Amino acid sequence: MAALREAVLSHRLAFMSLSQNYKRIIPNVAAASRKNYLSTAEQEENYDIIITGGGMVGTTLACAIANNRRLEGKRVLLLEGSPKEEYTPQEKYSNRVVALNQQTRTLLSSFGAWKHIEAVRCCPVRKMQVWDACSEAMITFNENHLSDELAYIVENDLLLHAINKQLSEKENVTVIYESKVADVKLPGTSEGYATVQLHSGKRFRSRLLVSAE
Repeated sequence: MAALREAVLSHRLAFMSLSQNYKRIIPNVAAASRKNYLSTAEQEENYDIIITGGGMVGTTLACAIANNRRLEGKRVLLLEGSPKEEYTPQEKYSNRVVALNQQTRTLLSSFGAWKHIEAVRCCPVRKMQVWDACSEAMITFNENHLSDELAYIVENDLLLHAINKQLSEKENVTVIYESKVADVKLPGTSEGYATVQLHSGKRFRSRLLVSAE
């Protein structure tokens, strides 16, 4: 019996010693976890809105947000994978063009980009014919029956130049060129943050992430 009591007492002392060591270890682990979390959060730059893709759609959206009275105070990040290019008008027209309707012209005019396009060149569309390949059916749109042009043909690089010129004046928009996206993590809830990581290692997060690739 004496041997049994000594064995039980020995196990109790060992358990008490292990418990005390465990109590000392757990706070250290929790502190390390908090430290790692804070370190990760500090490495992430926060924005209200992140737009990936600095083409015609992405730049137009960023400029429209910055020009909106309700949204002009929001911090916007525009990520473009290509290097920044300077626009130089050429005598020869580019074959990469878009057709812009009246609503698009109104949008571009609202934040000042359309005036840059008109100052260089664009071609109005005043007549359009659409016909069926399997019959003689045809419909014609003509400016004689309309008060405005049907559309405008604009070169891609000129359009992008006009929008970027206005975008450069928006203090709440940050544009990063040559920014290749490596990873995107979406939040599990509506209150969470979307995280974007670039190949360079930089990380950004926001409540609203827009893909305009």
